[in-house]
Amino acid sequence: MRFEISYQGGTTHEVELPGHLCVVGRDPGCDIVLNDAKCSRRHAVIEETPEGVTVRDSGSANGIYVNGKKVENAPLRPGDTLRMGAVKLRLLPEIGETVIVGPEGLNFDASVSVSGPTQLGGDTGEQPVPEAAAPPAPPAPPPAASAAPEAPKPAGPRAGSQPRPAVRPRPSPEREAREPREARHARPPARPATVTLLAGLWALFVPLAVAGVLIGAARLSAGVVGWVLAGALAIALAGLGTAMALGLRAMAPWARHLQIATAALGLLVCPFTLAAATVLLYMTRPEVKTAFEGGTAERRGPDSAEPTFALSLVGMLVLGLALLAIAILVL
Repeated sequence: MRFEISYQGGTTHEVELPGHLCVVGRDPGCDIVLNDAKCSRRHAVIEETPEGVTVRDSGSANGIYVNGKKVENAPLRPGDTLRMGAVKLRLLPEIGETVIVGPEGLNFDASVSVSGPTQLGGDTGEQPVPEAAAPPAPPAPPPAASAAPEAPKPAGPRAGSQPRPAVRPRPSPEREAREPREARHARPPARPATVTLLAGLWALFVPLAVAGVLIGAARLSAGVVGWVLAGALAIALAGLGTAMALGLRAMAPWARHLQIATAALGLLVCPFTLAAATVLLYMTRPEVKTAFEGGTAERRGPDSAEPTFALSLVGMLVLGLALLAIAILVL
């Protein structure tokens, strides 16, 4: 498969890939790596089948467009333009397509003679006759009396032979063994259980934080300035919780860094120090970093430590809430 890749700045280059399957996206493990922030890590899969070339969306965020129309799964023909984010890919025709030779390009074997005028493609209907069955041919005229010699015919296949089809390069065994794995990796990476738990806790944090700030302002009998400050604080906490919930759910790299920063600040809150330490220890693991940056951790299978961290985080949160309730009752 051959493609012409065009970026938004005007840069254009061609690539040619062996095999019959091509994974496109931002991930360095893809066959075609797109340097565009609007493209997903594994954006789409292009596959060459006996029916033709097809493209399918592999769960991308911004979708794929074929000739300006958004599709999920569509066939591709040479000349079609496929857009992913701000990058355009145009499918180019294959090099070495089969050439059909017409009757004017045929010549006969010298060991077989014909009798009478035989025209290829004419309407006389005469067929070549083997030498054994044909009457003896008249003697040829001397060279001086003969007509001008015909121009040599272009070389071509023998009569009755079929045009030889173009030979396509056979993919290497390593490529064929890698194609099934690439088809499986085209799916979006699975979200770890602890990350899913953290996203849910941040979503729960939004209404609790807003309610806590407003209740505190009401109990303190805050004036106009106090209510304005309380409203601004409630909006900031709600924005933080919403951004963290969405970022962790999408496995965004910035969400991991922000989660580490908030966990480090949580170490200063005494009732939730152990919970913050658990989150900080989990987020600094190499497996979690790999999952957030490229989503390649799924190639090694599920992480056996995920259930332990998820249960530990729930236990530390329950302990922190219990300590907070005791402190409120005592005070």
